[in-house]
Amino acid sequence: MSERQPLADEEREKVVAYLDGELDAKTARTLETKIGRDPQYRAEADSLRRTWEMLDFLPQSEASPAFSSRTLERVSALRPAPRRRLIRNPVLRRWSFRLGWAAAVLVAFISGYAGMNSIANRHRPPVVPPVDIDQLLVRDHRVIENQRLYENVDDISFLRQLDDPELFGDDG
Repeated sequence: MSERQPLADEEREKVVAYLDGELDAKTARTLETKIGRDPQYRAEADSLRRTWEMLDFLPQSEASPAFSSRTLERVSALRPAPRRRLIRNPVLRRWSFRLGWAAAVLVAFISGYAGMNSIANRHRPPVVPPVDIDQLLVRDHRVIENQRLYENVDDISFLRQLDDPELFGDDG
């Protein structure tokens, strides 16, 4: 007779959940079909069912009447200890409290000043380095020489239209 292979852990967990009534209806029906068709599943389910039935024959132990009172006494003994003060001297404690508040106010003041300074600098126009006027005049010398010709021009688009070769015809 061939020795049967034990079910995998996941399969055994499904059978246990089925016997405990923990599966939903669809999964339970699927497993019932599998138990009905597969002798390995059937044997495992029967074995587990007999084990559960044997548990019913074991003696039931009951807690003693003093069990709950002893448990509550032990839990109350585990209460956290009251907080101890780090600084026991009241004068020193008062000064450390004042010093803590002063430090917090100082940090708040410095943070506020730095924040407002960064916001104010964000809206300030950028600093333009000083410009050498002689350099600008040399660079724009042609424009300055022909200024009298440009006085009658309204905008640059007019000059661009004049540059169009089809306006006056080809010179060539």
